[in-house]
Amino acid sequence: MFGLIAAGEPVPDADTETVRELAALGFVVVEDGPGNRPVALNPETVARRRMESMLREAAERVARLSALPGMMDQLAGPYARGQWTASAGSEYIDDAAVVNARLDDVVGAAEREILAAQPGGPRTEAQLERSLARDTAALDRGVVKRTLYRATVRDTQVTARYARHMSTRAGRQAEFRTLEDPFERAIIVDRRVAFISNHLVEEAPAHSAWQITDQAMVAYIAAEFEAKWRRADPWHGEIRGRTQAVDTIVGPGQVRTTRRQREIMRDMVDGHSQQATASRLGVSVRTVSDDINALRDLFDARSREQLAFKWASSLDRLVDDSAPDAGTSGAENGAGVAA
Repeated sequence: MFGLIAAGEPVPDADTETVRELAALGFVVVEDGPGNRPVALNPETVARRRMESMLREAAERVARLSALPGMMDQLAGPYARGQWTASAGSEYIDDAAVVNARLDDVVGAAEREILAAQPGGPRTEAQLERSLARDTAALDRGVVKRTLYRATVRDTQVTARYARHMSTRAGRQAEFRTLEDPFERAIIVDRRVAFISNHLVEEAPAHSAWQITDQAMVAYIAAEFEAKWRRADPWHGEIRGRTQAVDTIVGPGQVRTTRRQREIMRDMVDGHSQQATASRLGVSVRTVSDDINALRDLFDARSREQLAFKWASSLDRLVDDSAPDAGTSGAENGAGVAA
């Protein structure tokens, strides 16, 4: 049809639709006048102009796409602040399938950190297998994963095997600690969402939970987790057996360390440098070093490693310094040992 038009030949009436298509593409113009004669245009010129127009349009689309991340970052802050004050809250969930689905959704989207307090003792093999893929994927994304268990899991092969696998895997590893004292169940994701056990709805099923999105409450739950974490013992899946270690360093009720010394010991066991501890406590490095020397004398330890071992066996380690009435020295103010 384009060849007929270019040669000036008449166009059959049956091909009117084809002429309209050529005109829409820009290769033909229809003259105003008798017969509405179509006139062919140079296809090279038409194609070049259309390509230039489409490239300009594509460049504009790319520019708008490139601007979207910055716009998202700019608007995210006001949106989050609005959510904190306007629409955040708590939601009760009593359906096990919904609880698991919510956990999978939130934990699967974690970007920075997952904190899990699991006080219910040993987890079943089915539970651990279910979370293995999800937790491994989070670690591979660079997410920090910390889990707190009761000390009873040190006697359990299933949980120990899981902890050994996750804490020794290639790449980013999960961290585990155990605590003798009781604590509440909680899962905190990116310090923005938390799941806690139900303590409000009477006669609720055991698997019921609350999903917390109120940022003040999530921050409080995370602070409670951190307080317990600091008092807990690192664990890499070692099996303890059925016997408990007996303290032979400090007699019953004899807490001999100051609060600062206990803070220094917790940092030392966690692998923090003396400089980092000094900065956190607002004292000099020399003060931290002097306190460590005093602690070695106090515990009759010939090395830092022996000091860490004797500290782990002492009642001083169990002092709850997160309590509001915790003072500078257990011996001076009668600070109690956590139950």
